Amino acid sequence: MLSRSVTSGISYEYTDEIFKNPSTVLIHSRTVVEKNDFVSTGLLSYAEGDILEIEIPEYKVFELGDSVKLTVYSAGGIFTFQSTVVAKDEGSLIVINPPQNRQRFIEKRSNPRIEVSEKGTIHKLIRLDTNEKQPLSKAVGLTVQNISVSGLGFTVRDEFDLGHDSVVDAELDLGFSFPCVCEVIRREKIEGGYYYGAQYVQLASDKANSLRAYVLKKQVEAHFSKKNLEMIKRTFK
Repeated sequence: MLSRSVTSGISYEYTDEIFKNPSTVLIHSRTVVEKNDFVSTGLLSYAEGDILEIEIPEYKVFELGDSVKLTVYSAGGIFTFQSTVVAKDEGSLIVINPPQNRQRFIEKRSNPRIEVSEKGTIHKLIRLDTNEKQPLSKAVGLTVQNISVSGLGFTVRDEFDLGHDSVVDAELDLGFSFPCVCEVIRREKIEGGYYYGAQYVQLASDKANSLRAYVLKKQVEAHFSKKNLEMIKRTFK
């Protein structure tokens, strides 16, 4: 039985089947892509995190930044939403997967984390009870292991232990200066140091926008890198 709903500007037509992870519901779905007076049909070949990939013959007609309307004919039904072209590859488009889609398809993380290797420094510790900042006598270096728009995972050397429930005032080098205040919510001893999982406490709106762009760029790069590696493996198999 088909039914229809509208959620946050996205319209859905779906069967009694419950939507699951995009990788099991959306992959290999016929997808209509529209912009202005042009319409083309392709195949949705990738759905993870903030991005979707549509294999489409007329990919050259689309430009980066184009606003597009997508209609996906999936195993779970038909749904339509607006998106933006953020990258192109030979024979395919990469578009943004809106947050509403990720929530609808029940992803494990509302904000997917990507693996990176970036440097940064901790300048101050902040007391939770008084919000008092305690400058460090010497800035402590850190390495960002993974990052999302809501938090990050980083490592520090063995002789510096933040402990649980610490709040740090840090500055990350993401190709641009990214100051942030983070609360440690996870701590793990590793060889040569400590690994910390943290979430942002204070993030200026302009920095949040820069971070979203950075995370999206890294997701696209990681996808293309994996795709090229798989192509090489098939070639020499």
